[in-house]
Amino acid sequence: MTLAEKLAKIVSPEPSKWIDHARERLANDGWLRKSGFVALRVMAVLDEKKMTQTDLAEKMGVSRQQISKIVKGHENLTFETIDKLEKALNIKLITIAGEPKPKPEKKARPAKTPPASPRVRKETSPATRKKKTKATVS
Repeated sequence: MTLAEKLAKIVSPEPSKWIDHARERLANDGWLRKSGFVALRVMAVLDEKKMTQTDLAEKMGVSRQQISKIVKGHENLTFETIDKLEKALNIKLITIAGEPKPKPEKKARPAKTPPASPRVRKETSPATRKKKTKATVS
């Protein structure tokens, strides 16, 4: 059997679709990259909060499969899904230009405690005390 015959046996009769797939990836590069960043952030927060993907799915009211797509970075997320993620994880994923910034929560101030002792007078050197007494006597 010749090399050409061997190659003919293993080559698919249908043309390859790799170029179509490459074009599709390039066309969707923007949202796929952003989706990947969201996926990384969600995974980091899940790890930080010791939550599972199932826990997140329950909190968001979506299927476990939906969360799997999100954390793989293969999901073109809607604003609704992003909002659910932000609320379920208590994080901010995106900021939109012109959106008002949330007001920071005020921290409770500790109660003021009265000083432990009355004010202590500043010590002065004997030379300073002599000058003050001479000035007042004359």
